Amino acid sequence: MTHTHAGIAKTGECSLNNTAREVERLQQEVCMWKKPVTLFGLAAAFSGAVFCADKALAAEEAGSWKNYGQIKLGMLAPSSSMDDAEYDPGVVFSATYGRYLTSFLVIEGTVELAASESEYHLYNSNAGHYKQENVLSSGAGLLTLKGIAAAGPVNLYGGGGVGLYGVTLDSEIDSEYFGELDKDESDSVFGVHAVAGLICNATDRLFFGAEFMYRWTDDVDIRETVATVPVDYTGDLSGYQITMTAGFRF
Repeated sequence: MTHTHAGIAKTGECSLNNTAREVERLQQEVCMWKKPVTLFGLAAAFSGAVFCADKALAAEEAGSWKNYGQIKLGMLAPSSSMDDAEYDPGVVFSATYGRYLTSFLVIEGTVELAASESEYHLYNSNAGHYKQENVLSSGAGLLTLKGIAAAGPVNLYGGGGVGLYGVTLDSEIDSEYFGELDKDESDSVFGVHAVAGLICNATDRLFFGAEFMYRWTDDVDIRETVATVPVDYTGDLSGYQITMTAGFRF
């Protein structure tokens, strides 16, 4: 009987020892896998953080452009004095640098070139019959403040500003008695303008649009004579212009 109890006790002790060794082996295996799993988790977390930060930075950069360059090309339609002097609709080209003061307010500096022509067939006793072709051109520096509002897929804007216009009258005369003559004279005037337009964004940096501008200026005073033929223009440069625009933010 004593021997039987001793055998059972010995068998139980061996089972406990085997169980303890199995638990120890499992713990060793867990420890062996724990380190690479932890490193993999840390790597995945780091990669996710970098990915999210990169997306956030890209989104921030997409809306972070504070400057833009823009070109405009279109038609100049004279009114007031130029219309009275029978100047034809002309062309206008400009290059603009703009700066976003806020998301809805911009200030622009523009260099603008515009030209319009007129042609007369006249007569006087000294020159005889003559044809006179005039080109009235201007080079202007403009400063404009614009307010912008989103309207669905486009942005609408309106504003106004001031400008200094350097004006040149270039006259070519083909006279009956004196032959071909030419003369050019210059003046400068101040003006103000109002603008309205729309912008369509092709990308976060590239955009296209259209603009309407009306300008009012002081009177130009050019009075010259060539072989008794008057070369003059006295009046303003007021009129409107419609241009197509393209720009690039940076």
